[in-house]
Amino acid sequence: MRIEQPQMNLADIRFPRQLESDGTAEIIRQTLLSSTVLLRPESDFAVPRIEMTGPLQFALRRARLQGRIRCGFEAVAGQLESERIGIASVQERTHAPYGKRISRLLLFSNDGAGRLYRHIEQILKAHSPRLLGCLVNMDSNDFGRLITDKDSKIKIVMLEHKDAVCEIMRAMIAAPDKLVT
Repeated sequence: MRIEQPQMNLADIRFPRQLESDGTAEIIRQTLLSSTVLLRPESDFAVPRIEMTGPLQFALRRARLQGRIRCGFEAVAGQLESERIGIASVQERTHAPYGKRISRLLLFSNDGAGRLYRHIEQILKAHSPRLLGCLVNMDSNDFGRLITDKDSKIKIVMLEHKDAVCEIMRAMIAAPDKLVT
């Protein structure tokens, strides 16, 4: 028996508090809603597609320098599972409600195989609502070069800190300028 997990509804997502308090959450929501694509042709799971702009590129490089980016599917999946177990443990001990806000951001290149996107869909569903995924309109060669400053292929990264997540989301709505290569 297959259990369906609900797809994250972009119209209802709760952003980090600092984005809601400074008034940018609704602008980000509308930006994300304006450009969604199906993650896989045989699925109805849609994700926002974002363009790589100068402000976004700067924010990603800054997050990398601050050690707030985790690269690779296995590393991301392992970290999310570890965090899920930790959150469940704290909830069990304290009976404290867990905030259902985005706290992690998954970015992935546009040249992955169907199998990778199927795994991404599973991980997004499993860790909703705290994980938001966006397809970056960039191939893994350019994405890897951007993240590492070397010739490397990177197909998936996760922003692991709420400040980095907020900075990236603000960069998504910043006025685009020329890419810094």
